[in-house]
Amino acid sequence: MLLFVMRHGHAEPFSKSDETRALTDEGRAEVAAVCRERASELAQVKTLWASPFVRTRQTAKIVAETFGLDVEVQELLTGDTPVSTLLEAIAEAEESIFPLMLVGHQPQVGSLVNGLCGSGDEHPMGTASLACVKADEVWALDCAELEWLQHKP
Repeated sequence: MLLFVMRHGHAEPFSKSDETRALTDEGRAEVAAVCRERASELAQVKTLWASPFVRTRQTAKIVAETFGLDVEVQELLTGDTPVSTLLEAIAEAEESIFPLMLVGHQPQVGSLVNGLCGSGDEHPMGTASLACVKADEVWALDCAELEWLQHKP
């Protein structure tokens, strides 16, 4: 099974709260460019989950519009949710929703990718970075392989 993990695009530095920070024009362009670079792989995605924060929903919307998907907002993808809790949700998800794509924040997305692959902090997740992780049957720490990691162009 495949899991795609994306960090939101570049966001404005200030807003009323962290939750309301929006993507910049640069951030929108980064996300669109990564979608173009990985179009054939992302065309496989069946389900798209995003954090409720503005910048992640905006990032997910770009992906959704490009590939004809709906965005499901998931509170689990806020940065303060432990990776173990997120992993439980992924592990309990029906196989029929895979390939699944998550759009979230650092440090959670980096911890998820590196934790699944048992790679410490080897794989950085900058803005608009997109990782493809593969697992046979189990979504747990050290039980997956990094297929590829795409950074913004």
